[in-house]
Amino acid sequence: MRFGSLEAFIDIGRYDSAAKAYFESSDHYIGFAPPMAFYTVVVRRSIRGLWGQVPGELVGLAMFGRPTSPKHPQDGSWMENTRTVLNDGLPYGTASAVLRKGWREAARRGAIVGIAYHDRTRHSGCCYRKAGMNKSGTVCPSRRGWGSRPGRRSSHQPPTPKRRWSIDLTALGANLEVVR
Repeated sequence: MRFGSLEAFIDIGRYDSAAKAYFESSDHYIGFAPPMAFYTVVVRRSIRGLWGQVPGELVGLAMFGRPTSPKHPQDGSWMENTRTVLNDGLPYGTASAVLRKGWREAARRGAIVGIAYHDRTRHSGCCYRKAGMNKSGTVCPSRRGWGSRPGRRSSHQPPTPKRRWSIDLTALGANLEVVR
């Protein structure tokens, strides 16, 4: 995939110890890496190899798994983008391309709904819209805040509502290929 001057490889990967270490070493505001995921979307810089461009340095990772809320179906029919970490300096459009790749994989695996959440105090969420998702509500934290799980960096930050986004994965078609 080409993004401006950056040639990048975006592919589906496993959630293994290397992926978990990448999340844990990032400066993501939640901190710890969740214990499991069905798959990841891996972003690597492209480097010139002997026979053309080859995957190089890891510059981003997005994690997809069952919904974190027990109120949503846990049978694989719903998939959640539970964490995304992208290095600074990646071209505009990288985040939405990663999400589109992840939702196509979720649909291929039989999921019918995809959801994601974003903290509106940290970014606008335009990557979700560009990936074909729709606003589907706001979620407020409990009295304990988002840091109710041990090890979360966010436990020391004031809890703020998060925007929920959703996408109908049964209607993936052309609307997910290029959303302008």
